[in-house]
Order: sequence, then C-alpha cells, then structure tokens
Amino acid sequence: MEINFLINYFKSNSFFVSKSFQSLIFSKAFAQYSLHIRVLIFSWLAYEITQKDIWVGIVLGAGSSPIFITSFLGSFLSEKYNINKLLFTSYLLFFLTLVLMLFVDYDNIYILLILSITFGAIPGIWQTVFQTILVNTNSKKDLSKINSYYYLIIFFGEMINPIIFAYLIASFSIRYVIIFASIYLIFSMFLVLFHPKDLQEKRKKNSSKYVSYYFILKNKPVVFWAVIIASIQSIFGVTLFVVLPQYANLLDVGATGFGVMNASVGAGLFFGSLLSIFTGVYKSRITIWILSSMGWDIGQLIFAFSENYIFSIICLFIMGISGAYWMVAATLVFQDQTEKFDRNKIMGLFSLVLSIFFIGWFVGGVISDLSNAKIAIIISAVSSYPIFIIGLLYSKKLREV
Repeated sequence: MEINFLINYFKSNSFFVSKSFQSLIFSKAFAQYSLHIRVLIFSWLAYEITQKDIWVGIVLGAGSSPIFITSFLGSFLSEKYNINKLLFTSYLLFFLTLVLMLFVDYDNIYILLILSITFGAIPGIWQTVFQTILVNTNSKKDLSKINSYYYLIIFFGEMINPIIFAYLIASFSIRYVIIFASIYLIFSMFLVLFHPKDLQEKRKKNSSKYVSYYFILKNKPVVFWAVIIASIQSIFGVTLFVVLPQYANLLDVGATGFGVMNASVGAGLFFGSLLSIFTGVYKSRITIWILSSMGWDIGQLIFAFSENYIFSIICLFIMGISGAYWMVAATLVFQDQTEKFDRNKIMGLFSLVLSIFFIGWFVGGVISDLSNAKIAIIISAVSSYPIFIIGLLYSKKLREV
C-alpha cells in the first residue's frame, strides 16, 4: 500500500518520470557513493596505521582542503564551459585517481596523506556545477520535492555503502573496496550522456551580467548569514565521524561494527529524506534548520556517553533523520535566493560551506587528541547556537526565510 502510494506520488510530478532528470540525479549519486567510500577507506586506514584520532582528522581534512578552491573554480568554469562536459571530466579524473591507488603503497601514513589531497581536488567542481544545472533545469516551486528525492538517493548509498565496505574489508581486502568504488564512477560517466541540456548562459568577453561574490554577500543577507551558520556547523558539527573509529574500538566491534555505525547514520538520512518528501519544507526553512540541528546535537551528546552498542546505533539512526532535514532545509535556503546570473555563485558558496568540513575533521581530531572524544563531541554539539542567535537577532530577512 505504501509502495503504491509512493509510486503514484512520483507519477503525479512530471519531473520524477523524466529520463534526463533521473540520469542527472543518479549520475551524481553514483559519484557521491564513490566519494563516500573513499572517506570510509581513508578514515579506517588512517586510524589503523596510527591508532590516533588526530591523524584521521589530518588525512581526511587535508584530503578535502582543495575543495575550498575547486568550489570557486566550478562556479567560474560553469560560466564558460558546458556543465555536462565538466561533470564527465570530473568523474573521469576521480575514476583514474582511484585506479592509481591500486598501484601505490597506502600503508604509509604520509603516502596516504598525499593520496587524500589528490582525491580532494575534484568533488568541489562536480558539486558546484551539479547544483547549478539542477536549479537551472527545474522550477523553484518543485525544489523542495526534488531536494528530498535527491538526498533520498544519496543517503540510500550512505546507508548501504558502509555495510558493503565492512563486508569487503573483512572478507577480502581494501583493494576490493577501491575496485567497487571505481565501478560507481563508470555508471556516473555513462549517465552523463542522458543529462538535460545545459541552460546556463555563458560569460561573454567583458560581460558584466554575472555578479561578484562580494555583491551577493553584501546585498543578500540571507545568503550572508546562511554561509556563516553552515560554515560553523561544517567545521564543528562533524567531530563524530573523526572519533567513530575510536568508539568502534571502545565498544569492541571492529571494522564490521564501524561499518554498521556509519550505515546507521546513512539509514537515518535515508528514512529522513523519504519522510521529508511527504512532509515537505514549505514554511519556515530556518525553523527546520534549527530544529534539525538540535536533533543532531542532542543525538551526539547521548551517543558520546553511551556504552551500549545497540543504543549507540539507535542514536546514530535518529541523528541521521535530523541530518536529512538539515540538508533539505539548508539547500532550499540557498536555492531560494538564486537568480539567473548569480545562481552558479550562490550554489558555489553552498558547495563550499558544505565542503569545509575538512577543517572540522582536523579541529575535531585536535580537540579529541588534546582532551578526549567525549569533550570533542560536547564542543561540537553546542558550537553553532551562538551564531544562530546573533543571525536571527540581526537579520529580519533571515527570520522570515
């Protein structure tokens, strides 16, 4: 009954049955699946090699640091070149980098660090140009449903990938995990052939139509405050993932338990996205943003003091549901502010603030190393609320979002 209702719901919205729309969503989803597995590989290897949280933060953080530059590069390139060609090229480069990893010694922490940096440059480009073409080819009134559906597909992978990762690494070796991640990229590249046309008007020589980042941040206070809030949450809100390998050891559940813990977050993200398709985020985006942040942070605090594996998994699942609503609401806040000649830059800013969690991985690793995992998670859980309060007090437009 529920399945039939879901099918009828999708059929009633024409964009869901569009071949070009589905190919756009799934090609990006497969690329994200591969990226997610890369994060699992590097976090597990970094902790196995060194047995230190700080090295997990350093390896993952350094690996994502190039995104700070490539998010802006993606905005610039989308003004000059065909977005579908940019997506294909970025997927191909990531695929070739994964293949390269099969031929190097990744048991050395410094080589692992170099590999991580090499991987980190590419996703910033595909994230920005994907968000640009998604907004360009769909109506704003449909974006709430589209975002929920997109994150449903993305988080399905975050639910199953850790289980696959745990099985492959426990039964075979890390090489099989790398090969599996590479296969995802082959599907991504193939599906680009069926993408919708790139409708982004290209920059001509001496064109003044495109506005600057400074102009956007100065004249759009909602974007300004959303960038600050999301940045703080990206930096301080991801500590959990840095210390998760340590908790897997503390609970004596090993690689399989580590995979299941990640899968629990993914399952919560998946079901939260599914739920958001039906509930929508049609009224106050900022209210949903705040409530979802609170759900995530309360879950972090409970998880930090849990000594029971099953209870920890339940906490992670509930956190995932909150995280799904956070993603949908935050995405909509940025998308709603876009116009014809600034959407690539606004969505570039959105991609950037989502991507600077590399700083959070490093910060979380340092705090955990200097104190302990529990204190690191507590700091993570309370960090964003002062800026929420300041933003809401100073900006009427933010309160009205």
